Amino acid sequence: MTKQETHTLDVSNVCRQVKEAYRQKNKLSVYHGTTNSTRSLRFKTGEFVDISKLNRILAISEKERYALVEPNVPMDKLLRATLKAGLMPAVVPEFPGITLGGGIQGGAGESSSFKYGGVHNGCEEYEMVLGNGELVKASANENADLYWGTACSYGTLGIITLAKLHLLPAKRYVRLAYRTVRGAEEAVALLAASARKDFDYIDGILFSKNFGVVMTGKLTDDNQNLPIATFHKATDEWFYLHAESFSQRHPNGEECIPLVDYLFRYDRGAFWAGKYAFRRANVPFNRVTRFLLNPFFKTRTMYRLLHTTNASQQYVSQDICFPQKTTLQFIRFVDETLNIYPLWLLPIKPALHEKLAPSWLQDNLAINVGVWSESTRDADKFISLNRTMEAVAKNLGGRKTLYAHAYYTREEFWKIYDLGWYEALRKKYYATDVFPDIYEKTNVSRKYTPSLRKGLWDFIKSPFKIPIDASKPE
Repeated sequence: MTKQETHTLDVSNVCRQVKEAYRQKNKLSVYHGTTNSTRSLRFKTGEFVDISKLNRILAISEKERYALVEPNVPMDKLLRATLKAGLMPAVVPEFPGITLGGGIQGGAGESSSFKYGGVHNGCEEYEMVLGNGELVKASANENADLYWGTACSYGTLGIITLAKLHLLPAKRYVRLAYRTVRGAEEAVALLAASARKDFDYIDGILFSKNFGVVMTGKLTDDNQNLPIATFHKATDEWFYLHAESFSQRHPNGEECIPLVDYLFRYDRGAFWAGKYAFRRANVPFNRVTRFLLNPFFKTRTMYRLLHTTNASQQYVSQDICFPQKTTLQFIRFVDETLNIYPLWLLPIKPALHEKLAPSWLQDNLAINVGVWSESTRDADKFISLNRTMEAVAKNLGGRKTLYAHAYYTREEFWKIYDLGWYEALRKKYYATDVFPDIYEKTNVSRKYTPSLRKGLWDFIKSPFKIPIDASKPE
């Protein structure tokens, strides 16, 4: 069979399962096989629809610059395929295991987001299975409300089975300039000023209260005699450590980075979250140990270990978008109350139509603040800490990216998002009786019990996919 024929067969099977669940009014989860959520996920036989086979690229048009991509294609596979045609997606999330469907539904962005928005903004059309099992197309011109609504909806409006993704011309390198800053105020101002200029990539890191770096990148085919840095080899330094030392030595320095190395520069060590695992294991954190333990500190492996050990409630992992005008206030809160550093700063083009997007904010520029750190092992204190962050973010007009732990009450949640619009959309497209709503999907309603020994055993048994509980549904 051709790829298209196999796709049609697999999608018809998904339609059949969803149609049966709709007839019986059974709620379904969608099983992708992997996840970049930090919530602990459980899948029981008979309570989910499996779309993990939808992991193919059906076509790439070099002339018209688009790709037809199934939802479970990871970003590294997608990028390899498009680069063969001299093309690339406009927004490529920083972790290679993030899938296109996950990027669309989860509101993923990266350092080109100040220019293009989220991953979903690069998608021209979706093929989707509705809650009644019907297969439809959604675009800005057809079922437009579903097209805009499904972005950042975490699969609660329908199942994406194919996306038409717009592509841009690719180049060999990213010429990256490092500009040091003396604190959050200078960083936010420089990010905003840079977003008005002709760059291709912008992000920043605050290493401490008084030191950080803003990085701006331009695509190029010529390294222009600049030094070339790579970040994929075990002998390479983790990017954030390199950025700190390079910017200290060269406050206005530049270098060239091969395109793929740049786009996935934060993969090794998951930004800087990996260093906390060294601390927990009482292993020295140095270049030798990072080299020796390199296979364990790529994000695909780190996510699986996080899930199998149930350790996610021992680490703060939040991305919160703020209007530019209130970003400083949140950074000051983090500094004074939590003293968490480094912080990631990412400027994002505000959403215009996507009401569930974290960048649906009333400002000319949104800035995402990534707050990632080890935390207390006391579950109640951990929940309290996250609840405090949620309250501060809400008061400052911020919105969380909901891959992370969310502890809002239902009432609090729907004061942030448009419940009437959302429920009408779910009803119109038959989602109400089949798919959990976004609050149910993203809210953490229980405490997890960490278990390193059991987690490592589960990881050995299933190193790459989330296992399925074969016990019968209650």
